Amino acid sequence: MIELNYDSCFVLYLFAWFLVLGVLWSRELWRQNVHDWALSEGCVCICDNCHSAFLLKPGETAARCSKCNEMCTVRKRY
Repeated sequence: MIELNYDSCFVLYLFAWFLVLGVLWSRELWRQNVHDWALSEGCVCICDNCHSAFLLKPGETAARCSKCNEMCTVRKRY
């Protein structure tokens, strides 16, 4: 049987916690990279009447607001 004193037990306990924290941290980094959401194709449109924001499909220049049903156009910013 392996004899362990208090110092060895504490070091093993500390190592186990660092290992668990390292695994959880690497899992969180992987999860952020896999499930990262970025607005790359769509366009955000803000209604002038009710100031509600919504997404437009790529290539759309006008859409109706989902709250007030007003026609909103996308202004190009250069």
